[in-house]
Amino acid sequence: MEIPPEVLSALGRVKEDMGRIGESVQNPSLRAAIRHYIETPGKMIRPLLLLLFTYVLDPERLEDERIINAAALLEVLHIVSLLQDDVADGHDVRRGVKTPRALYGDGMAIVASDWLIAEAIERAVSISADAVKYLAGVAKRLAEGQALDVEGLRREAAELKTAPLIEAAFVMPTMILRRRDLLRPAAALGRLLGLLYQYSDDMADEGAEREMTPLIEEIRSSVKSLRKLLGDKIIPLERFVELVLKRAVDGTLTTAKL
Repeated sequence: MEIPPEVLSALGRVKEDMGRIGESVQNPSLRAAIRHYIETPGKMIRPLLLLLFTYVLDPERLEDERIINAAALLEVLHIVSLLQDDVADGHDVRRGVKTPRALYGDGMAIVASDWLIAEAIERAVSISADAVKYLAGVAKRLAEGQALDVEGLRREAAELKTAPLIEAAFVMPTMILRRRDLLRPAAALGRLLGLLYQYSDDMADEGAEREMTPLIEEIRSSVKSLRKLLGDKIIPLERFVELVLKRAVDGTLTTAKL
């Protein structure tokens, strides 16, 4: 997949920004738990989507520090969800390495998630009051999804556990760039892609079967709605979404490199 070099450069800045998170924490175990998933990152799909959508809206705004901050913030909230999920599900290994709960205990993993929530709040405040309010709602939905997951209601949890942060990857640029006209269609596409990622993750982890065709059709329809508003500017995002859909059909969305 050919991602615009401007997007990759901005993603590099996000990684540099995140590389400093938690460095000043005095307690060694807490510092290590906070930084664990920063130092062993995944695909960073949420920051990547945020940066790619920003590029589609206005490539020059990739230089906006609020965009870089928002991209890092979404990854911080994702890490919070990983730390809490590890504890709730008793995961000892993730991405081929021991989890923070396995290394430092459940208590330290939860405290690390608390610290990162504070980091996310601090970052949201520096963006705008609207961002704080919106992201608080995202965090509440994530908590509800985690609660359903704890109760074993994985299918019901899907829309709340993964979708909110991927939705946020599309909503945050519309807020920062003041493109409120795009908020609803952008949020709809993000929510649908979030469902696709969760369903794909469920199938990869548990062999769960889901019919993807209706969801894929909804995603393509959502992209067409945005095309009507953005024209050919949307092409890089269209290509990326088509790759995501192909990987979902192949069963490699959550395992293959982008």
